[in-house]
Amino acid sequence: MGTRTLCPVIIFLSGLFCHLLGAETPTVSKAEPGKKSIPHDDIFAKLEVLKIRVDIPREGIAALRRSPRGFGFGESADRPVVKCTVREGGRVYTNVAIHLKGAAGSFRPIDDNPALTLNFEKFAPGQTFHGLHKFSLNNSVQDPSFLSERICRELFEAAGVPVPRAAHAVLDLNGANLGLRVLTEGYGKHFLKRYFKNTSGNLYDGGFCKEINDDLAVNSGDHPDNHSDLKKLAAAAMEPDPSRRTAALEKILDMDRFISMIAMEVIQCHWDGYAMNRNNYRLYHDLDSDRMVFMPHGLDQMFGVERSGPNSPIFPQMQGLVARAVIRTPEGRRRYQERMSQLVTNVFKVETILKRVDELAGAIRPAIAESNPRYAQSIDQQIAWLKQRISQRGQSLRLQLSAPSKVLKFDSSGLSRLVDWKAKTDTGNPTFAEKVAKDGRTAMRISVGSGASASWRTRAVLDAGRYRFEGFIRLQEVAADPRDARGGGVCLRVSRAAMPKKLTGTTEWSRVAYEFEVEEAGTEVEFVCELRARSGDAWFDADSLRLIRE
Repeated sequence: MGTRTLCPVIIFLSGLFCHLLGAETPTVSKAEPGKKSIPHDDIFAKLEVLKIRVDIPREGIAALRRSPRGFGFGESADRPVVKCTVREGGRVYTNVAIHLKGAAGSFRPIDDNPALTLNFEKFAPGQTFHGLHKFSLNNSVQDPSFLSERICRELFEAAGVPVPRAAHAVLDLNGANLGLRVLTEGYGKHFLKRYFKNTSGNLYDGGFCKEINDDLAVNSGDHPDNHSDLKKLAAAAMEPDPSRRTAALEKILDMDRFISMIAMEVIQCHWDGYAMNRNNYRLYHDLDSDRMVFMPHGLDQMFGVERSGPNSPIFPQMQGLVARAVIRTPEGRRRYQERMSQLVTNVFKVETILKRVDELAGAIRPAIAESNPRYAQSIDQQIAWLKQRISQRGQSLRLQLSAPSKVLKFDSSGLSRLVDWKAKTDTGNPTFAEKVAKDGRTAMRISVGSGASASWRTRAVLDAGRYRFEGFIRLQEVAADPRDARGGGVCLRVSRAAMPKKLTGTTEWSRVAYEFEVEEAGTEVEFVCELRARSGDAWFDADSLRLIRE
């Protein structure tokens, strides 16, 4: 890796330590060496929680009520844009453009905890807010700690990945206190100037689960109708020959920054990002280097929530076209693992991050207590849960990097035994027994008494192809929990793949099989022997658990 990707690490850590010592963060740009420094604005350099009042006329509120939920973003989703007045710190801003923001999980109507995007120059050229032309006030409904966006953006920037900044504000809308908001800097030329000398290139919006070869919206750029750069990148990513693909990607993609971004997405369990879900990303064409630069977005479901966990593998199934194209080459895989090791050592320092969480938590607690006393009673629990996930993720990363998953070896008939199983609790208080004698077999047992989700898990690296995971299992009085949306019972499966039909009740030893496909060579697969139930016991015959290559 070049020096470009390492310098921000030093800046981030020095800034973080300055925070912890009570000093100001150094007001220097975290751009590439040799570029002109641009001072950080005070709202991001300090811990102050802003108080922002937004007044929208009655006709504007009526228009915003017609905003479709949809899956688009901002004005590209045909959401109404209206004028408002903004007051903050004695300043008054008029003719500010405002619209509702958010996608599938975060969108809320104007009368129900809305997330908002404010554009200060759309109707008043040259008007800025603390130097910002545009920012969003996120409702953080998918992050009850209100801290993930800020923590994760700082970590991405420390890894050398361009990313907008985050702060906090309390929102008053037409006299109603809506409570704490996460203030995030908007994408646009004002943001790009911190990282690139030339801001004339196209800045693409990844939209909702769109790939680079889809019709992406352009946020800024001198030639928004010319998408030849995206076509060139897609063609390079789809080159079948690995050596030629690597050479083609190097010519059109900022490879150092891209590998840093997908590594940080995996480190922080950003399951809803580009690498693992083709979602929440921006893409800029840097005309000076003639390379495409990926940037992360939507960092509110992090460190093991929803479709991931703190123990997620460091080599997950990559969904993004460019991520797959890079990881499927021997050189790309080597550089990815090398960069991940560097980032875990130099950036993802758990104790330092936890201190930063405490520092930010101390700043937002008074604002929450003042604006939402009821929620103030539970915020500490949410922050503790965030810290727990960060700690667990750090442990898992170091364990996986020190003891990488084995490449399975198959016998002449295509069989391989699965060993080294580890117990994992998702919810509840199950009990585990690793070696239990049951009906003449050596089994792994999970017992549930009052509702739990638990499993035995192991990992292995596989080549591309079709496989069957099978083994014998036995059940006793397994009762599914009707409240479990994912379906209760016992099964064999692999992580991040289709959920099989699960067994319930009482059964004798029965052979169970789960078929799946691996699309790319060198993929790390996590095998799961699972019990999700209100009550019951499940035994998994350890000697029979095996993988068959078809």
